[in-house]
Amino acid sequence: MRRTLGNLEVFAHPRLSPNHLWNLDRIGLEQPARALALFRGFLREHRARPFDLVLCNGLSGWPLSFRRLDVPTVVTYHFTMAGLARHALPFRGDRFTTGTVGAFFDRVAGYGKQVVAVSARIRRELEQYYGLHSLVIPNFVDTGRFRGVNRERARKALGLPEEPIIGLFVGRAEYAKGFDILIDVARVIPDHLFLVAGASAQVAEPNVRVLGQVAHERMPLCYSAADYFFLPSRYEGFNLSLLEALACDCPIVVADAAYPFEEDASRYGHIVTDPAPQGYVEAIRTVEGKLGTFRPREALSARHSFEAFQSNWRSLVDRLLNHGHPHMWQLPNGGGDPAI
Repeated sequence: MRRTLGNLEVFAHPRLSPNHLWNLDRIGLEQPARALALFRGFLREHRARPFDLVLCNGLSGWPLSFRRLDVPTVVTYHFTMAGLARHALPFRGDRFTTGTVGAFFDRVAGYGKQVVAVSARIRRELEQYYGLHSLVIPNFVDTGRFRGVNRERARKALGLPEEPIIGLFVGRAEYAKGFDILIDVARVIPDHLFLVAGASAQVAEPNVRVLGQVAHERMPLCYSAADYFFLPSRYEGFNLSLLEALACDCPIVVADAAYPFEEDASRYGHIVTDPAPQGYVEAIRTVEGKLGTFRPREALSARHSFEAFQSNWRSLVDRLLNHGHPHMWQLPNGGGDPAI
């Protein structure tokens, strides 16, 4: 965001004592408490030298709803606590605390602010769960940094075999990301090699290779080495790795919950609406039969470029500072209308 808007000061969440944090976490108040501590530090700075604009993310903005700052405030939702609880948490206790306590503060964070959603899916959730109207400013991908390279060279650089079809999973090895589904699918398709980047996990399947944390500058090699990007996630706001894969001309096989676009997916790969592993197996086989025909980088809309992202944010900020609340604006480069 500093690259987008220029002169920004960032306030990060302060550390809380372990005992204090543990007790709060049990009742769903860890993140609200961090946000309150963060707000106190911000308020001291704002009193000393007032800011012209305040940007915050999701639940972190809840204390701002109880203090009038007399400057425009924008809250961006990358996901909703209500959606996360309904779709991605396996344990009843976590679903309850996140879906009630967390969602309460998440909703309050949107009061009295300009609300921005990163995708149409999140805009719908904000309307459905919280009654909040929002503008959509989608995430962007740096197409200069993320571009495909020769597959053979990419595999050689990563020490990968040349022969097998390779699927790439990027993310944490957890239920919300569908890691259990990946393991089930790998068992059914032993002739495919599945790479796991960004996670540490012990797996017994011989065709699942865990790469662990991969340096950001080496991720284009991973996308280029893969035949498809695989994300059976149960819940996403707007997955950045998916955009990076498409920019590297890697087709996708992803859950419907992970697909961030409104347009048809056939240009990008295949989306799966059936959460059972067999649905993913069939989708993978479909994409496998069409390898070489996808050109997802070409299909990426200009609305996901950095230039479009920057233009939309600068337009929003300019109008907030100079023209008041933009409830009915159309942003110039692909930003969505507010849900009315």
